[in-house]
Amino acid sequence: MPLPHFTQLLMTGSPGGPGTLPEEVVYLNLFEITFIFPTILQAQGRDPIMQLQQANSVDLNLTPDIGVKDQRFKYSTRAYMGTPEKTHIDFTIKHNVNVNDKGNMVTWNTLKAWYDLVWNSQNGTVNYKSDIIGTVIVNQHDKKGVVLRRVTFQNCQITGLAGYSLDWGSQEIMSNVEAKFVADYWIDEYIDGSFTIAPPLVAGY
Repeated sequence: MPLPHFTQLLMTGSPGGPGTLPEEVVYLNLFEITFIFPTILQAQGRDPIMQLQQANSVDLNLTPDIGVKDQRFKYSTRAYMGTPEKTHIDFTIKHNVNVNDKGNMVTWNTLKAWYDLVWNSQNGTVNYKSDIIGTVIVNQHDKKGVVLRRVTFQNCQITGLAGYSLDWGSQEIMSNVEAKFVADYWIDEYIDGSFTIAPPLVAGY
């Protein structure tokens, strides 16, 4: 092992050291979320750009634990990996909520309209799966907008929209609303050494 000195580290890029360029850290606040709404919401004129600009957090828990099965010989065990308990994925997106000059809580209204396609509590209507699925695309990028990882959630359906409490004694604002989704499958693209999963992309909308 080399001495614990800055010039010996591969990721520092120090003059005379083994590296060429210093590595960058991965920022968890550099991302954007693009929505392709169900056709019915598109026909209603729902604005995906507004939704992109208000979506402020998302879960990317895409590597769930796989169960272990064991066999025994007396008191000794050997382990075998099981198969996934499920292959669809649940994820959550939080959105900022504001009201415009027309009294419209645009972000919340869009999520509620999506939820109403699944089950409308006011008139009891429900829809086919083909009517309620959309697509959600998460681009995680660096400071210059190069996409480090892109996750595309396919056949997305909204499963829940968090409520909120009104309280005369509260000093809080309605800062965000949490929407829960399920996707049948997802496409996980990223750059992996010399083998490129996805080409370098530039974030934007």
